[in-house]
Amino acid sequence: MSNVEALLFGDRDKTDRLAIDIVGRSRSRELFFAVVGPVGAGGSRVVNSLKRSGEEAGYQCEVIKASELIKGWAADNLPSETIPSSKTLSVVEQMQDLGDEMRRRDTAAVARDVMREIAKKRADSQKLKYVRGEAVIPDDVKRIYLIDSIRHPAEVNVLRRTYGNSFALVAVVCEENERKKRILGKYFTIPEGGKSENVKRVEEFVKRDADDVSKKHGQHVTEAFHEADFFIDNTSHDVNDDHHLLDEKCGRLIDIISHSKVVRPTIEETAMHHAHSARVRSACMSRQVGAAVLDDGGTVVATGANEVPAAGGGVYGEAGGAANRLHDDRCVFRSSSPYCSSNREQNRIIDELISAIPELAAVTDRAKLAANLRQTSVGGLIEFSRAVHAEMDALLSAGREGVSTVGTRLFVTTFPCHYCARHIVSAGVYEVQYIEPYPKSLATTLHSDAIEVDEAKWIPPRRQSMAEERDKSRKEEVIPGKVLFKPFVGVAPRLYLRAFEKTWRLKDKQTGEFKMEPPEWGDEWSSLTVGYPELEAALTK
Repeated sequence: MSNVEALLFGDRDKTDRLAIDIVGRSRSRELFFAVVGPVGAGGSRVVNSLKRSGEEAGYQCEVIKASELIKGWAADNLPSETIPSSKTLSVVEQMQDLGDEMRRRDTAAVARDVMREIAKKRADSQKLKYVRGEAVIPDDVKRIYLIDSIRHPAEVNVLRRTYGNSFALVAVVCEENERKKRILGKYFTIPEGGKSENVKRVEEFVKRDADDVSKKHGQHVTEAFHEADFFIDNTSHDVNDDHHLLDEKCGRLIDIISHSKVVRPTIEETAMHHAHSARVRSACMSRQVGAAVLDDGGTVVATGANEVPAAGGGVYGEAGGAANRLHDDRCVFRSSSPYCSSNREQNRIIDELISAIPELAAVTDRAKLAANLRQTSVGGLIEFSRAVHAEMDALLSAGREGVSTVGTRLFVTTFPCHYCARHIVSAGVYEVQYIEPYPKSLATTLHSDAIEVDEAKWIPPRRQSMAEERDKSRKEEVIPGKVLFKPFVGVAPRLYLRAFEKTWRLKDKQTGEFKMEPPEWGDEWSSLTVGYPELEAALTK
């Protein structure tokens, strides 16, 4: 009898082979949490907090540190490479190099070593001998594997596709200046940290960690970051984690998964879910973006998506007149060959530049030259898109309905571009929350007078009355308010339904008393420990 057959049948007789029993025996009680965050955000602190919260909820927790696996790989494959035990920035940069080298052939190589370590720990917990490449069937113990940490999107993809619904990616949010300050304080003395060459070195270190444009197999934390299921803010200053400030936030995620209590979404989580739902309406060939406008009472008053405007008001894809439905002239649905207008205009400008400048016209490899020019700001031009951006669609929708946008909050799946930013400010929006970055945006550079990114320094905008303006006797300085742009924290839209949809029974049907009972066929977090062909065979045997 194979391991799979033993799991599904064991020594049970035929009367104990109901479909619900077979499916139930194929489900795991293991969970897999990976942490991702930009350097200096404090990912290890989040891992420690998740471990405490998990153990409090009755889970056995195992921590897998990717850095240790990279060191092990280097010892086996690069024996001449010596890694000092000291904790200096040079050593961390060396670890970046080794991680890049490990990912050179396979960008998921680090994640594959993580999975091997998970299998080893599972075998050890059952006192089994681990044989590389052979399956280790999970036992019935509640267990969480905590992966510290993710540096490349390929790692997220292979882990998510392997562990399915049992996997969650936790992203650590931290304000950039705070991160740089932490790095300088950790690796340099106060006088050394003030030197311009060390400040510049840290900035380059942070930039490489976020997105190493020179190497596909380098670190691309930013790209992995927005794939998260849960966002947690670690900007608060607690250097040694003495106060366990993150335990409540991490404990909420554990409560959601373990169903130890009823947890329902925050207003912000629901707003971002609305923005994400609006996002998928978009047929833009470049990206999908969604937005939702909340009034001061927390009610969603408008949503929007990046989409081509339709005559008569609104955009294509919305409910409207018959003409809008019968004649869809979005780029991807053009009656002739579909194409992106933005790309076509950028290419026209590039061709014009090459033709107009003799030195460029003389280059023989014109295709390579054009590709290089696309990597400059020319390739970042955004004004030739036909689409109304999601933020603008949402604000215009509110305006068409006569809803004031002064004092509202805007939730958008991607950081606003500089075009939208000026309209957001002008519309009277007080706060913007976003998930994905948008490197092309110059919003904070062009509108630093009106936009604040540090919540600790934020003062909401407020118009002075005419009486206040004329009051010459007022001595206190009037500080102008700004619009807050801040990253979203909480349950991500991709996890929203699984986290909050009522799948458990919450009461006794007879007495009406509160009583939590899991679904008969397993909850939404327990993945199968066998593939569907094996389960199919077992159910049809």
